[in-house]
Amino acid sequence: MTQTVYGMIVLLITTLSGSLGAILLKKAMGDIEELSVKNVLTNKWVYLGLTSYILSAVFNIVLLTLLDYSIAYPMTSLTYVWTVFISYLVFKEKLSLKKIIAVVLIVGGVFLVSQ
Repeated sequence: MTQTVYGMIVLLITTLSGSLGAILLKKAMGDIEELSVKNVLTNKWVYLGLTSYILSAVFNIVLLTLLDYSIAYPMTSLTYVWTVFISYLVFKEKLSLKKIIAVVLIVGGVFLVSQ
């Protein structure tokens, strides 16, 4: 497997786990009736979200060893794309025309940067 292919796989893991971390923390906050330190520290979704964020950070470090920073960092904006689609599937959030256009622009920008 070439370094670029390996980099793309690591990019996918980085962006998906970052997006999943945000989704899990959103789920945690939706489950907490009253915001308090105790309620946050006893919520399993908080720990799953933080673990996912840590996983994303670790893979991001690996990604920076595989790709040039000027390519790797802009490509991590794919996290926003995953977040839009996962929010639609998990939280039943609406996919407005503006969101779809934004996703298309992000994907187009990532493609241009990667060339």
